[in-house]
Amino acid sequence: MRFGHRGAALIGLALAAAVPVIPLAAQSSRGTLASDPVEGFESAGELLRKCRESSSFGRSYCFAYLAATADAARSYREWLGGGDPCLPRDLTLGQLADVFEAHLVANPSLTTAQAASVVVSALQETFPCPVTPIAPPGGAPG
Repeated sequence: MRFGHRGAALIGLALAAAVPVIPLAAQSSRGTLASDPVEGFESAGELLRKCRESSSFGRSYCFAYLAATADAARSYREWLGGGDPCLPRDLTLGQLADVFEAHLVANPSLTTAQAASVVVSALQETFPCPVTPIAPPGGAPG
């Protein structure tokens, strides 16, 4: 079964409404997630299983969930003027899935964590925002 642009957009919107923007409560310090299960619609391990499925439903669900989470993270940064990640504008769904899978494979203790938290953590680690130095008061020393 294939979804047209409208069907995929509706799935993305439904998932975006269900996915918290940036679940900071599951994070301790900078990008580190608690491996304890957290409440949510999807565990990271279950999402990874769907991402690896060959069925069109599993792959469509995976891409819609990842896209909704990435869009929510991007909107948090753009609308509120802060926070990670700094996603490249040309990021593809395939690259997004690769980033998520690589992060979860490298951190298998996170399979029971909330999927959205793990996705955002993977994006923060892969696409950190550049640190802008704060100028000292009165301008640069001369």
